[in-house]
Amino acid sequence: MNGTKTLLKLCPLLVPYAALFCGGVFLTVGQSFGWMTPVPYDGGRFEAYAGLLSSPSFYASFLFSLQVGAVSAFFAVTVGTLLAYGVWKLPVRLQTTALVYKIPLILPHIAVAFVVMLLWSRSGILASLAHSVGWIDTLREFPNVLYSGWGLGMILAYALKGTPFVMLLVMALLVHFDPRQIQTARMLGASKARVFFRIVLPRVAPAMHTAFIILFLYSFGAFDIPFVLGESRPGMLSLHVYNLYFKRDLARRPEAMAILVIMFCFAAFFIMAYSGIVRRLESSERKV
Repeated sequence: MNGTKTLLKLCPLLVPYAALFCGGVFLTVGQSFGWMTPVPYDGGRFEAYAGLLSSPSFYASFLFSLQVGAVSAFFAVTVGTLLAYGVWKLPVRLQTTALVYKIPLILPHIAVAFVVMLLWSRSGILASLAHSVGWIDTLREFPNVLYSGWGLGMILAYALKGTPFVMLLVMALLVHFDPRQIQTARMLGASKARVFFRIVLPRVAPAMHTAFIILFLYSFGAFDIPFVLGESRPGMLSLHVYNLYFKRDLARRPEAMAILVIMFCFAAFFIMAYSGIVRRLESSERKV
């Protein structure tokens, strides 16, 4: 009865959310099969999927999105964990000052993209400083970091935005960690690296895995940062969907929706596969 009462109390929030989310998913899946499209669709039910799966450009965009998402998430998780551990070891009076790491959390992703552009573009701050000190003769000699074809600009932006998020999750676990375990290990002769990998890392691993899944999937399918810093070829899948939805003929709407369905299925598969691998590794470590 208590569960029913709680559910009824939540209905004013759950019903609109479920209607919007489930309705959006239903419409996306339906239009990917050619149903409920703005204009009559003459193709077969699976024609949009068949066209995508036989398109080299789709695979190039898919792999490029995987690359940007995986590299940026790995970099953010690695740096964020190390920085969180460093902040945690600081004296208490300095930990309050170190809270400035939370500032990027309040910035929207589009603002972080413009910050990266101001810093790393060939007409940006770093290029101007390099020219002022005589390291380069012209601004065109500055490395083309943002639009090099490797997605470095997007990786920098996602890493800058994701690192404080990782620090926040890891710090939430470290504040409950007993430092006497580290002191005891050091007294017994364990090195700093061994203490970190054998004692600290297993404690914060759940936060690291959660952060990696969130950051990877977000950067894999996000639109804001790729819209500012994205490569034209190969482009991120989100830009490909945007172009098909807003800048192409309405007859190609099923193709855009099919990409969204594929991205959603990949995200669900990735979460299940990643979680399964982590559980197996943890169980094998317990047996050892």
